[in-house]
Amino acid sequence: MHLRDAAAALGVHYQTAYGWVREGVLPARKTSRGYEVSDSAVRALAERRLAGQPPPAGIRVRDWAVQSARLHDALVAGDETVARQRLGRLTGSVPVVDLCGRVIGPALRQIGDDWAAGLVSIAAEHRASTICERLIAQAAQQPQGRPRGVAVVATPPGERHGLPALMAAACLRQDRWLVHHLACDLPAAEVTGMARATDADLVVLSSSTTASAGLLAEAAAQVEAGSGARVLCGRPGDTLHDLVRLARSGAPDRAGV
Repeated sequence: MHLRDAAAALGVHYQTAYGWVREGVLPARKTSRGYEVSDSAVRALAERRLAGQPPPAGIRVRDWAVQSARLHDALVAGDETVARQRLGRLTGSVPVVDLCGRVIGPALRQIGDDWAAGLVSIAAEHRASTICERLIAQAAQQPQGRPRGVAVVATPPGERHGLPALMAAACLRQDRWLVHHLACDLPAAEVTGMARATDADLVVLSSSTTASAGLLAEAAAQVEAGSGARVLCGRPGDTLHDLVRLARSGAPDRAGV
């Protein structure tokens, strides 16, 4: 198959697959049409990644702050092509939880600080958020293999910031959860209904503001009582690494969403 098709099968950006070819991680044959990769080589690499083996050599992030600053500059400029290239080099080799928690999240927080300082407009901030939504959607692929369980991800009523919940959905999906992402500002009864309809094992409610955090406990209690699913609540300051850890452990605790 062509290298672009191999990248799609592996759930990574084309540049990531090309880097693996250059490093010898993914065997390929150069032709007049580009690089050709065998089905067996793609399957073998997919199985290695599914087994949780370390990322291929060649991409070792020495300074996460530098990566985030570069993405920040592209987002402020509204240059989605450059932003996609910045993230595409890491996608597939770096876990989504690190892409979101150490690169995208800090870049967006800096843009929020820029707006508060009068350095960028609210329109530029919204543009950056929508670019990141597309970048996360590109990075969030469902791995092969049996799912850990079924998860529903949403926000409590009144919470209109959807990016933290989207990041949570992306991280759980890469960790082999079958995720139903309901976006934001949904009544607790609707979240409960979806959890029951999908026989969800886990519900994640994400709150990024103090105002919505006040409704979080009430919504969580309603969803848990109505669906029987375990509920994790994310509040400002929690981390995505906490979310993945708690989702795996089954502990009824706070999650980073």
